[in-house]
This record gives sequence, structure tokens and C-alpha cells, in this order.
Amino acid sequence: MNERAGHEVYRIGDLTLDVEARLLMRAGTLVPLPPKTFELFVELVRRAPGVVRRQELLDTVWAHELVNDEALTQRVMLLRRALGDDPKEPTFIASAPRWGYRLVAGVERIEAAPPRPAVLPQPAALPRREEGSGSSDRLRSVLATTRVRYRWLVWLLSGALAAAVTVLVAPLVLEGHRRTIDSLAIVPFRAAEGGGGGTDYLCDGIPATLNRTLRSALPDLRIIAESAMARYKDTQVDPQRVRRDFGVRAVLTGTLLRRGDTLVIDAVLADARDGTQLWDAHIERPIADILSVQDEISNEIVKGLRIRLSGKERTQLARRPTANAEAYTLYLKGRYFWGKRNDKGFEDAIACFKAAIDQDPAYALAYAGLADCYAIESTIEYGAAPANEAMPRARALARKALLIDADLAEAHASLGLVLWLYDWDRAAAERELRRAVELDHNDAAACQWLAELLAEQGKTQAADREIRRALEIDPLSLVANGDRGLFSYYQRDYEQAVRSYRQTLAMDAGFSQAWLGLGLAYAQQGAHAQAVEALQRVNRLGPIPPAMAALGYAYGLAGNKGEARTVLDDLLALARQRYVSSLYVAAVFIGLGDRDSAFEWLGRACDERASMLGTLKVDPAFDPLRSDPRFAALLARTGLATQARHLNPGRDQPLGRVKGLRTTMPS
Repeated sequence: MNERAGHEVYRIGDLTLDVEARLLMRAGTLVPLPPKTFELFVELVRRAPGVVRRQELLDTVWAHELVNDEALTQRVMLLRRALGDDPKEPTFIASAPRWGYRLVAGVERIEAAPPRPAVLPQPAALPRREEGSGSSDRLRSVLATTRVRYRWLVWLLSGALAAAVTVLVAPLVLEGHRRTIDSLAIVPFRAAEGGGGGTDYLCDGIPATLNRTLRSALPDLRIIAESAMARYKDTQVDPQRVRRDFGVRAVLTGTLLRRGDTLVIDAVLADARDGTQLWDAHIERPIADILSVQDEISNEIVKGLRIRLSGKERTQLARRPTANAEAYTLYLKGRYFWGKRNDKGFEDAIACFKAAIDQDPAYALAYAGLADCYAIESTIEYGAAPANEAMPRARALARKALLIDADLAEAHASLGLVLWLYDWDRAAAERELRRAVELDHNDAAACQWLAELLAEQGKTQAADREIRRALEIDPLSLVANGDRGLFSYYQRDYEQAVRSYRQTLAMDAGFSQAWLGLGLAYAQQGAHAQAVEALQRVNRLGPIPPAMAALGYAYGLAGNKGEARTVLDDLLALARQRYVSSLYVAAVFIGLGDRDSAFEWLGRACDERASMLGTLKVDPAFDPLRSDPRFAALLARTGLATQARHLNPGRDQPLGRVKGLRTTMPS
């Protein structure tokens, strides 16, 4: 079906395709397709029923453009979705493995006469009826001719009317797709095949920056936090799946290819209700133009969502944290390495953030990133550096970032983390974290940190509100879901804690922090066999100090003192090789019932300003120590003396957990 003379109109199943008018209709309703997707469908229709090779489609639809094979795969996927086609049982587009695609639906070309002036034909005058059969024949001939002429007139007017209705209705249909879009998910880009490799930091970083830019400029647009999008990394995402997970109306996906100094991005913005495309783009630029590329995509997303910008929002959208492309690229690498959350990752991230600051000494985000490295690196969970060495650096860097940009949400969150975990200035920490949430109400991590801070002070209702807020932003967050178990633990509701941790593990059976919390909840209930089993599972991952301490504590609580002391010896041996918080050693002594040794090591933990001592007030692990005068001294040293109160007065409960063994950490 290669003839293209005249006006091209095709009937494909229940679809009508008008190539010249660029319209695809189904039962009088427009099927909206972006330009490249429309051209792809036209080429398949023209070549039906034959197979069209992938390279032929690339050469025809993307002539004179550098585009990768992945872009074609993505367009076919979205075209199928727009047509309601199932790739497993196709009614329109079938794949020819390792070859190409073909149209399996029947194609009928509707012949249309070339355009002509709309002059109404004059009906022939009817002759007088004469006697005999000849006059009757002539009459039938004239009537037949007249019917043909009027059939042409009706056809012409019907076509004109349909075209007019389409022109009028199409914008309304498109508007119906776009006008109410108030929520967006930006998925990490996929690395396209054929590139030079080493693009992971760009595939993660560019969408994360777009996320941050749009959240900052458009506070009324609900944008899912980039941390929540990590679960879709390296997958071909169905927008409707993202809608089911997060309830969003639009989803941005893309592929990224780097060839030498050239950056190639194919991006698609889709309506998550039905998968129809709202906007797509093929962008080819030098890597040095990466900042301009991001500006272009941000502006196109706003257009695709039909958002009317105020002057302030337009200014904020155009604002760049840095004008230095090299500094920005280094920052993206730093965040990529920071996300690995291990010693080597922190080391590489610190180097990248420092290099970014060297490139642009006024780059506030780079200072905030460096502050996060030092702060998180020193927490009990990671323990790569003593808090009294790393935290003062983190505080200074966060304050430097705020001197450059007082409204930088990330810097307020970083400073709040230091004030909470190291300075033990909880009132100031709460102010900073609330300011961070105020500036960026889609920051799930800041909401989570604020919830944990409030829970540690016994502010149960406020903590529950904030953790619900974090889960509204990222309902699939393992850490935030685990916090529900942690907060139940603080309230001595161990049955609910077990249920919450089990629910979290149902989401991801490999989430070690939930196993740690579950084991400690069992230990508090006196279910020692279950506790040891859960904690051994975490310890099989390697020599992790919090997991070792939890297991040693559980052995001691179960009366298995020999195993507990073996774990204690292992912890002390590990401390000779790397930093291990004294709080871990204290935890095992508490399990063994050795109060004097426990207080000795807790005193050392205070000297170290161990990051997680803030739970002395609410953690049931310390209940056996509360009647000892030395415990009041600990509360005073950590700034909790004026807040201290027994959640269960008069009860001397078995030890459940210590702060150093907390099951969820700042992330």
C-alpha cells in the first residue's frame, strides 16, 4: 500500500487516519498522538501488511536526526498504549523479533477526490412526461444522474462537516487530557544502548534536578520525590503503573545516550490515566550545554501540563543554582555516589562536591551535598567517622550554603539533622526541619526526619502526622513504613510494631533495617528464638556493628551469656580496625544485665556525642536503667533532663532496644 497520490485517508479497523490533516479518529473521537508517534503510525500504515525494518523506521521517521534504537521501542510502546493494543495479542502492531514491526489490522484506503471549489451542482430540469416507454426510460436516466450528483454533494458536505467538527473538537479533547493535570512523577532516565557508558549519574541526576526545579518553582504541583522514583531505575516504565503506585496524572520518562561530547535525550510526557502522550522531544546537544537542556525540558513540561505561570514562578523556573556546567556535572556525580551509602561512596561523593565548589565557590547545593556526606557518614547506622569529627564540618557547610541561599530547603534539612543528632538542640532542629518542609513540601526525607525527632521527644501525635505526610509523598518508602514500627515500639505496643515491620518486609523481604527492628520487637516480647532468627539474618550480611550489637543484646536477654560475650569480643576486635560507637558495646552489656559496664560505655558514647543517644527518653531498652541516679545524669548531658518522664511509670520492663540499634536511620 505505497501509493500516495491524492489525499491520504485510511480506515484501519475502527480507526480513521487522515494523513494530510494529521488526524487519527476513533468513533468520532480524536486519538491524540505527538508528531513523531503519528509519523511512525503513518509509515506502518503505508507499508502494511509488510514488515518494516527498525532501521527503515529510524531513517524515515527520524531522518537527519541522531537517534537510538531505544527511542523507537519507546514510541512503539506508547503508540500501542494510545491505540489500546496488547503486544502479546496485537490487533494493530505486531513485532517481528530482531527485525521490525508490521500492521496486522486490515487497512483500507478511502479514495478522496482532489480538492475542488465547493460549487453546488444544479439539478437537471425534469422533462415533460411523454407517452410510451421511451419517456419512462429517459426519466429514469435523468433521476439516476441526479441521484449520483446529489450523492457526491452529500459526501462532500459530510466530509467538510466532519473536518470542521474535528478541528473544533480536537482542541477540546486535548484540553480534557491536560487541563486538570496537577501531579507529576519524573522517572530516572534509562541508559540507551550504543553509548559510551558511565552515564548512570546523568540518568539519575538530570531527572532529579528537573524534579527539584519544578518543585521549587511550582509549589501547587504535586511532584513525587526523586527518592521514591528510584524503584523504577533501569526499567521500561508503564505510566499507568506509576499512577497506581502514586496516584499521579502525568509521568515523564526518557532515555539518555552519550556519544563522545554529545548528549542525546529522548523524553516523553504521558497522561498516566491512559498512557497517551502529552509531549515528546528528541534533544541532541553538546554535554557543555547540559544546563540549557534542562531548562528546555523544564519549560516543555510546563507547557505540556498546560500550567499558567505567574511572574514569580517564571523567574524561579529560570533560576539556575550554578551557571558552571562543569560544577553542575560534578554535583550530579557527587549525589550519585552519596546515594550508594557506603564508605567508598561517601569518599567519592566528598571528592566530587569539593571539586564542584572549586569550580563555583558560590554553589550552595554543593555545600549542602558535602554537609550531608559528613552528617550521614557519622551516624550510628554507617559509623564511618566519629560524630565529634564529622558533625562540626557538616554544621559549618550547611550554614555556608544558607549564607549563599537562605531559602535552600536542602541546607535547612542538613542543618536540622546536625542540630538534632549532634548538638542535641531539638528546638532549633525542629525549626530548621519545619522550614525545609515549608520550602519544599514534597521532601519526604525532611518529613521523615522531623517525624523521628518528634517521636524521640514523646510527641506521638505530631510524629504520626509527619510520618503520614512522608508516606503521602512516598507511600512505598521502606524507611517511612518501617518508622511506623519504630514509633509503635517507642509506645511499648510491641504487637503493633511486629505487624508494621512484617508489612514493611512484605514490600521488600530484603530490607535489613526491618529485620533488625522485628528482631528487637520479638526480644522485647520475650520471643527469644524468633528474635535471634531475625537478627542472625541481618548478621549474615557481614560485620555490621548495629546488627552485631542487636544480636549480642538478644543473646544476653535470652540468657545465652556465652554467645553474647562472643559477640561482644567480636565488636571490640572490630573497634580496633575501624570506628565502632561505644553505644554498641553498651547495648550488649545491657542485655547481659551488667549495669556498671553499661553506664561506663554509655558515658563514653556521650563523650563521642553518639548520634543516636536522643532516644534515652522513650526507648524501652533503657527502662532497666531508669531508676539508677546515673541515668538522670545521662539525661542531663544529652539535654533531655527537662523533658524526661517515664512512659510506663513503675514498670521495669525487659530491654527491647537501644538507640544505637534503631531500625530506621536518616537517609
